[in-house]
Amino acid sequence: HVQIEDVIARRVQVKQETSQAASRHKTDLANETKYGIAKFAKAVLQVPDNLERAAASVKPEELEKDVELKHMKESVSKMQKVVDQTLMKFGVKEMKVEGEVFDPQKHEAMFAMEMPGKDPNTIFHVMEPGYEIHDRTLRAARVGVAKGPAAYARGNHAPRPRAAPADLGRRLRRAGRAASKRRP
Repeated sequence: HVQIEDVIARRVQVKQETSQAASRHKTDLANETKYGIAKFAKAVLQVPDNLERAAASVKPEELEKDVELKHMKESVSKMQKVVDQTLMKFGVKEMKVEGEVFDPQKHEAMFAMEMPGKDPNTIFHVMEPGYEIHDRTLRAARVGVAKGPAAYARGNHAPRPRAAPADLGRRLRRAGRAASKRRP
């Protein structure tokens, strides 16, 4: 009887392990399908970065003067749209972070400074956009963050602890003796 019970218990355990392994395999397969291109996508992010830099490098007054430059900028804009649409097909999208509260999982603070009218830890400048692939951060956005006002900058000085007088020990001993003389 003991051997039969052991075999039955082992059979139940093997079934559970097999079920768990199948479930784990499904999860791993889904993650691989969803995030398998993450390394490639991160490397491809140089393309939209460079297209954005190219588009931003042209001044409006230069476009008015040079027709060929205007056509080139339009071509760059079209290419940006194509690249963005292609990235979106694979679940890669640019994060819109300006005005959000700083989150170290999604943002990389490049600098912090006081910004009147902005709450502390609020993003007010994006140096390099961040990207997500589905629900995960692919590349953190490089940002400037508002910091709280410095207490000393506005004269709101916290009271400084005063240095103890040199004869403090003597004063305390004297006060202690005087108090003990008064006790009955």
